[in-house]
Amino acid sequence: MQLNKAQTTQDITFHAPYRGKMVKKSNASLAHDLAWHGGLHPLESWQFSTSLRGGGKHFSFRVHLLIIQQRGSEAQISVSMCLMDQDTGWIREVENTVPLKDIMISEQSLKFSTHELDIYGSGNELTINAELPDASIELSGHVNAPILVNNGEGNFHFLGAQQYKFALPAIQLSGNVELMGKPQSVTGAMWLNRQFGALPRRFSLDRNLEQRQWINLYPQLDNGIRLSVSQLWDFARNRQDTCCTVVLPDGTHIVEKIDPLEMNDFMDSRLSGRRYPRHVVLSHEPFETCLQISLPYQQREVVSKIGNLIKFDGKINVNGYMYGEEVTGDGFVEMVGRWR
Repeated sequence: MQLNKAQTTQDITFHAPYRGKMVKKSNASLAHDLAWHGGLHPLESWQFSTSLRGGGKHFSFRVHLLIIQQRGSEAQISVSMCLMDQDTGWIREVENTVPLKDIMISEQSLKFSTHELDIYGSGNELTINAELPDASIELSGHVNAPILVNNGEGNFHFLGAQQYKFALPAIQLSGNVELMGKPQSVTGAMWLNRQFGALPRRFSLDRNLEQRQWINLYPQLDNGIRLSVSQLWDFARNRQDTCCTVVLPDGTHIVEKIDPLEMNDFMDSRLSGRRYPRHVVLSHEPFETCLQISLPYQQREVVSKIGNLIKFDGKINVNGYMYGEEVTGDGFVEMVGRWR
């Protein structure tokens, strides 16, 4: 896939209450980084989160591809998919972990192929075809919004290991969702997260995740602003880190220091016993920002065959103020780790 416009390094001062910095990242490099790196990085992840509407129905569809290559072991890929009717709670999901050599994957472009899933990206276009029990999905997307490079540079530490992360927010979608043999035309938007890098030393999901938890929020606001917000708790070190990357409609990246997220209205999961918040407040008074984020809870936990990873992911609804202006929006959330 090619991305829209190259960005050049230049510091830009905006009127209060915010400041920003453009990011130096070429289209060619980002297009290359959407593809698999051929084993260069022991951890590679692609996460596709969509919100779809049609015929009076509202669907969410998620695909997560996770490659883990531990030293001395064969590379494995976890392929998980979930389709949910947001109104009724009807859900179908598939999760398989297989040796990486058993699937088709490209080092030249965004291309995956398994028995249940085909993903292909070329130019600014993206297609996804998926088969689930009693359901199928055919989607075509167009990339027409600025990229989001986390922390303005992409680099960050994940459980003590160096990682790189960027996103293609607000990919415009159209296609069909078929449930129980009944097709329905849909349109919507997708958020694509791409992450790759090293594994932590003495890596074990069971051990690492019992000592930590984190939440990732991806709000998409009606004024064209997109955010990537993360908060991580390291209980072994008694440490909490919060970071926020904002992208304006013109592609300007703003890395904000925000207050720790406020969470309330917790609900216990019947599946795992974990406790997840249903309401999050993102605020920072000096920047005239306060976003009220609700997380509709619909038993949205996924248990992966890689390390028994338990993850909550789903849709969010947003309202409040951003840089002093009233906004609404929606987006996606991911919560992983202890959550007790």
